[in-house]
Amino acid sequence: MGWILFGLAQAIVIWSGIRREQRAGEWSWSKFVFALAFAGLECGVLLVPILTMDLKGPWFVPVLAGAAVVAAANFVWFILVCRRWRLPDGRTSLEAWRDDHPKE
Repeated sequence: MGWILFGLAQAIVIWSGIRREQRAGEWSWSKFVFALAFAGLECGVLLVPILTMDLKGPWFVPVLAGAAVVAAANFVWFILVCRRWRLPDGRTSLEAWRDDHPKE
């Protein structure tokens, strides 16, 4: 029962975030699909060693640690790519954020 409430809460947060970004003119469906695909890749990178290897084997911890390092490096790469992503108005995500949050 708890997972249903968690899923519902997550859907509400995602929906409100999408609507807020659309109102601000900063929404990109291609960026959203890219983020979902990336999340699937990250889950796969971490779950494959867990699901396919013997948890008590001598190679499990080094392989899982390697997978975690690869996932972390992928995440850093993902952040860099998303910051350069172009919005429909031609600005990058970083430029749009800077325009909305000027220095005081």
